[in-house]
Amino acid sequence: MKPREMSGEECEDLLAKSRLGRLGLSAGDRPYVVPMSYVCAGGVILLHSGLRGRKLEMARENPRVAFEVDSVEGGRWKSVIVFGEARLSTDVEAKKRLFDIFTKSEMGGHGGKRFSREEMEKMPMVIWEIEIEEMTGREGVW
Repeated sequence: MKPREMSGEECEDLLAKSRLGRLGLSAGDRPYVVPMSYVCAGGVILLHSGLRGRKLEMARENPRVAFEVDSVEGGRWKSVIVFGEARLSTDVEAKKRLFDIFTKSEMGGHGGKRFSREEMEKMPMVIWEIEIEEMTGREGVW
């Protein structure tokens, strides 16, 4: 089967069902791709990270990012790529939004541990919000 373009609804469905994607960044002449857990809600990809590191440095230099999610079942594959701009925040309101969405998606914890909203508000973390500006998807068979 020749790969085919997925509809917007099919792309959104894969984004909603998946929990691990790859964040693509570029700064200077260096690309960087890193796997990250995420949730997607209301046309926004939500991620979280520590307060320091290469991905944060790169996003601050160039907030234009790509985010890729894929699925392989048997010989059938699907892939969705989202393009947008990363907004980074450490404020409590961003943490509350992330907590509420993670809880609704049954991803209320990290490393096997579940956290309360109050615990999460105190955690030192950066919330990444990537509003989906463009999205493409393809599927096919090996």
